[in-house]
Amino acid sequence: MAGALRSRGAPHRVESSTRVNAFEGFTEAKNPGLPQTNEDQIVVVPGAGFAVIDGATDITGKRFDDRLGAGATGGRLAAMAIAEAFRALFSVPATLHAPGDLAAAATRAVAALYDRLGLSALTAASGDHRFRAGFVAAYSDGETLRLVKVGDCGIRIDGREILSAVFPGDVVLSAARAHAFAILKDRGADAATARTAARSLIVNGLAARTTPPEGLSAADIAYIRALVGSDAEASAAVLGDQHRLTTILDAGLSGIRHDPAAYNALVIDGVDDVTPVIRSLDVPQSDWSLIELHSDGYPVAPSATGIAAWEEALAEADRVDPERVGPHRSTKGRIGGNFGDDRSIVVISKGRGR
Repeated sequence: MAGALRSRGAPHRVESSTRVNAFEGFTEAKNPGLPQTNEDQIVVVPGAGFAVIDGATDITGKRFDDRLGAGATGGRLAAMAIAEAFRALFSVPATLHAPGDLAAAATRAVAALYDRLGLSALTAASGDHRFRAGFVAAYSDGETLRLVKVGDCGIRIDGREILSAVFPGDVVLSAARAHAFAILKDRGADAATARTAARSLIVNGLAARTTPPEGLSAADIAYIRALVGSDAEASAAVLGDQHRLTTILDAGLSGIRHDPAAYNALVIDGVDDVTPVIRSLDVPQSDWSLIELHSDGYPVAPSATGIAAWEEALAEADRVDPERVGPHRSTKGRIGGNFGDDRSIVVISKGRGR
């Protein structure tokens, strides 16, 4: 690959021998001081293909040693394995791979990772060791640009979001986290205590069998259920289906990880067939000027395009809602000097590089 993308510094431009691609890329771990923990990956093969891969945030505390990395989370290893597979696919230029071929290659890469780590198919399928990652990709045969998406990464064409989707689990559990955080803060809890308890609540779920986090009672859990049940955004995410909303609250992030298909949360995990959730779009080369591929580490999209615009939008979101319990609700927020999530973006434009 000609030229490596940088996590810091000026945008990097490369001219391919067959046609010109100008691109900018940026990636940073949620903890900027530990770049080796970044669960995002970027793929750039000038003149052939681009991708952003978002490994799912680890909630297990488990770490693994593989040829791709030592002491790494499953999400990071999955993203790195998929990136390796995509570089191989994109090494053949001017090939318009079927969307299912990308997903299949990604699934095989994660399955091979399980094999290297000695994780049986049963263990991997149980959710206890399941590694998960979503992706967005853009590649061309010279006449058509193909855009492919699995999961909650995003794609914009000339500043317009396409192939967007709502993930009910994220929306419902983000609402529960926000309401739990507010309850604890109203009682005088400091931000760190409220943050830890609210996150624990949505990781483990609100089911009656689950012991409430410290500072929250069974009555509080019932109240949070009622608040989420009447929450307009959460209700819209489940299309008004209160039973589905309750099921998501009971399951929590752990339950969704164990059975993603049941919660409309399928991503690449080396086990499940993601064919039903592959989203793709073919665009004639003449019909676009700029493509942005981004992970979900950006809580809000800017009105302008380019990396600087995305970083400015992030800075504003951090200013008004660093905990991600207000206008930018999420399943996690900022902690001290750390960002709420790893984040990555690739911006591809036609025309001659400068």
